Amino acid sequence: MLPSSLAAVRASREKLRCFSNELQEEFDKLSRKVEPERDPDEDRVEPDARASLELAMLGIEVAKKKKEELLLERQIIIQERDENLILPKIAAKRLQDTDRRYLSAGDELWRHNAKKARLDDPGVIRFLDPVSGGLSDCLLALYKKSDGLEKTKKRPSAWRQDALAYYDGRGTEEDSIWCHVCGDWMKSSAVKAAHVVPFFLDSDEIGEILFGNQSPSLRRAGNALLLSTQIKKWFDTYHIVIVPVDRKESPIVRWQVEVISSDIQNSRYLDMGPYYGRDLHQKELTFRNEKRPVSRFMYFHFLMSLIRIKDIKRKGWEEVWAKYYQEKPFPTPGNYMRQSMLIALATHFGTVDMTVIDSWIADNGFDTPLKLTPEESAEAARRVHAAAERAMARADRKQKFDDSDEDSNEDSDGDSEEEEEGTCMEQ
Repeated sequence: MLPSSLAAVRASREKLRCFSNELQEEFDKLSRKVEPERDPDEDRVEPDARASLELAMLGIEVAKKKKEELLLERQIIIQERDENLILPKIAAKRLQDTDRRYLSAGDELWRHNAKKARLDDPGVIRFLDPVSGGLSDCLLALYKKSDGLEKTKKRPSAWRQDALAYYDGRGTEEDSIWCHVCGDWMKSSAVKAAHVVPFFLDSDEIGEILFGNQSPSLRRAGNALLLSTQIKKWFDTYHIVIVPVDRKESPIVRWQVEVISSDIQNSRYLDMGPYYGRDLHQKELTFRNEKRPVSRFMYFHFLMSLIRIKDIKRKGWEEVWAKYYQEKPFPTPGNYMRQSMLIALATHFGTVDMTVIDSWIADNGFDTPLKLTPEESAEAARRVHAAAERAMARADRKQKFDDSDEDSNEDSDGDSEEEEEGTCMEQ
């Protein structure tokens, strides 16, 4: 017999699904009327503005209902996992698929919101009045990408090479690379240049929205760490975080690993010798020169780790949140991220303990006279979560061919891969 709470959520999901399907049918019917299909060589008729606005508003409602339905689906998966009705690996796969669909629904919501904004005030492409240059430009870029007007961008072509030069990470012996966490030389193939903040197709725009216009570029080596393959995987999948050794130190020079997942306690991070995940806890990173990662980027990874383990309800997440609420690891005050983005990131997949979020805002957030609207904050947060999902998916791939293919593209010294816009926006 199903637990009553699980049965109630399932019933709510089915009720919402029926309503969502009805809205979708209504939207499809209106869409065929307002924007009928035409032959490739046939001129398109300019649609009626009022009907187009009605279609955009209906599209907004459809996308919102889809998101609500998918949030309920996430609850069902997590409860089924916790009740041992499905295996954890199956639950993880289903959650990943649900999260992709949730991000896709957010993309549709943004497209319809952008269209509504233009129809409400013809000629205006943004919700926000352009008060100053930088942030206005990057918000404009968000809208352009929604319209498909922006060209596809590539990963930095010399990402790994730049990181090695920045950190003095090449050894005197051939084929030896330094690992910051292991504190030792390793074979070149065993060390990766890990992104601290995941790669964004629009890194300059998103970076400014997250961190302000004075922050270093996400495409520079200060957004990298040199990590062994297994440690990089744990870093990318939020099993470990890297925090300051001394909470009072500013600027931050010393960094250490903290393990926030029991899943890796008894897993090896090196093939030879007794090197287990549990041994990484409070292990200090070793740097070969005075260069360090950008502290606000490290704070972002720490924050996203807490958000992610909360979103998937990973075992022990409540204890981790309680610990870092009491023992704040980063120096305060520290204006690392925009306040509105802290809230948007933390609440993207649902409600959260706002007491904790308020403490992050007070200690580590900043704001500016130029505000983000809720729609803009939600869209920027969606793109951040989409990039994090892609990074986690790459890290979770077990097939050797896929792993070597991704690593050769992401971390090579030569040309880097080109990612399609649809990877972020539509999956």
